[in-house]
Amino acid sequence: MTQAKHLFRKLQHAFGQDTLSADRALISAIQTQPRTALTTAELCDLTEQLGLPVIDKTEEQMERDWYLYRGQKLIRQESWTELSVEIQQFDEMRAMTSGGTPISELLTRGARGDIVQPIRQSLEDQDTSPNTDGLSAYQAIADANPKDYGIAMIVAYTHLDAAWVWRHYSPQPEAKVSRNAQHHHFKIARALLDPFDPKRLNAPALAAAKCAALSTQESPKTSNTKLYETLVSLDPKTAQYLRNFGANLLPRRFGSYEMLNTWALKAVEHTRTLWGTGAYAWVYMDALRQDAGAFGVLDLNLFMEAVIDILERCSDQHTANLFAAFTAVTLVQPAPGRESFSGRRRRLQLNEAADWIIETQLREIHPLVWADSLPRGLGIPGDLGTEARKELGEETAVRILAHRQSKSRG
Repeated sequence: MTQAKHLFRKLQHAFGQDTLSADRALISAIQTQPRTALTTAELCDLTEQLGLPVIDKTEEQMERDWYLYRGQKLIRQESWTELSVEIQQFDEMRAMTSGGTPISELLTRGARGDIVQPIRQSLEDQDTSPNTDGLSAYQAIADANPKDYGIAMIVAYTHLDAAWVWRHYSPQPEAKVSRNAQHHHFKIARALLDPFDPKRLNAPALAAAKCAALSTQESPKTSNTKLYETLVSLDPKTAQYLRNFGANLLPRRFGSYEMLNTWALKAVEHTRTLWGTGAYAWVYMDALRQDAGAFGVLDLNLFMEAVIDILERCSDQHTANLFAAFTAVTLVQPAPGRESFSGRRRRLQLNEAADWIIETQLREIHPLVWADSLPRGLGIPGDLGTEARKELGEETAVRILAHRQSKSRG
């Protein structure tokens, strides 16, 4: 535990002063437009000083792309049964990518990418009566295969995608037509999944789909938390499920700050043989990103002990980049919501801990991870293409890491 003692001493020296204005200014100054030759040369110099290679195509990204393409290819060939068999097999195996993404969910995502795009395009063109023929064709396939949970998952997720598009791209997201459309798609998604029991089928990806189809307006909080409990009990090794559980325990979803902390502690006990104390950090991670109030109930020392346990068990660079970017970038400004003085202090202390993660764990830079870590409210478009996101993530990582390096030497 020498590493932990070193880190905790570092945390104790962070007294809560907001020293992050320079970091925020660096991030805010990054442009999403194509780089100039001067910027490219500057970034090359900074990268060389850091001594960390920028990995344009990471192992995690290549694996994700392969399974997304596989799902898309089989659907375009109308090989629904073959795809469903693969989804169910990978689900039973709890198979995931090297970075921890469930493969069965990637296959479903690849299978539905073509369907919702026309709906989004119509809404962006101010047309609130979009063509849904593609969605209707998917629904007909599900109706013809009522006992196939793999097909039900694909079609249910497609309806959830449609609901998300209505929420984010409708000309008037709060208008009755938009709310009715969202309600309609959520209702159909739940109806598609209701006949299937994740426990009986030993199917965590199915449980995850049921959790995704939950609605804050229509479902009792107790039944919602039970669904997530089922999911975590079926597959405690998939960190994304723990992260989703934490985000959904926030007051704006199905829980409260007290429930968040209670379940984070319970998750530690349920997964100790797998994660040590790591589940505590996984449950809190997305909650801290989405709601400043979550810092008010956070046990800072336990969180950092959990991060150490995770990094000891996951030696891959995807995970190292994930926590380096979370602490160094996501935490430079408060999440939405009211930030208390004690919560602010904890956030700043966690941001200080980024130095230890960077110095001891980071051996290469994964741009997309850093792009995904950027806090909201910086005016960055949410629908950047992959290449633009890579450039944004690379510049964010290089500038922040170089700035921290210069501070530590100065």
